[in-house]
Amino acid sequence: MKNLIRMMMPLLILLGWQACAVSPPKGDSGQFTPTDAEVEQYNARVAPEDRIVCRQEKPVGTYIAKRVCRLQVDVDATSSLHRQQLRRVLN
Repeated sequence: MKNLIRMMMPLLILLGWQACAVSPPKGDSGQFTPTDAEVEQYNARVAPEDRIVCRQEKPVGTYIAKRVCRLQVDVDATSSLHRQQLRRVLN
């Protein structure tokens, strides 16, 4: 019995180590976050309302920040919506 446990231990350790391996995400893997240089080049060519804004955001439930890029129009619309909802709740 002890010999069996000794023989199985390396296999169990290997399986445990493999379980920690991370595979690339599926689905939206075609999306990428542009670099600061790419954003700057794009913003130089478009109108102010079509500019891209990138910032670090922490998703709910985690402390790990993620870089998120959005159009300035979308950021403004989301901020406006959140302000309206906050006013409605507080009044």
